[in-house]
Amino acid sequence: MRSIRDFGRDDSKTDNQSTLREDVQSVAAKYAGRSEEELLRALKQNVATAKRNGTFSAEQLDGFVSVVSSSLDEQSRQRLISLVEMIKAE
Repeated sequence: MRSIRDFGRDDSKTDNQSTLREDVQSVAAKYAGRSEEELLRALKQNVATAKRNGTFSAEQLDGFVSVVSSSLDEQSRQRLISLVEMIKAE
C-alpha cells in the first residue's frame, strides 16, 4: 500500500531520476582525473555523435543538469549551465 507521501507521485519519474543518477556516477568515474580540456573534447565528440545518430535529447541533458547541479558550487553550476547552452546551440 502506498503511503500518503507517495500519493500522486510519478514512480516512473523517480525511477528515471534514479537511473540517471547512476548513469551520471558511472560517467563521472570514467572521466575522473581528466583535465577540463579533455572533458570538453570528449563532451563535444559525444554530443556530435548523438546528434548525428539522432539520439541527442535536450530533455535528457536538462535532466542531467537537474541531477548534477545540486551537488555543485555556484561557480561550477554556472559553468555547467553555460556548457549546456553551448551544446544546445551547436
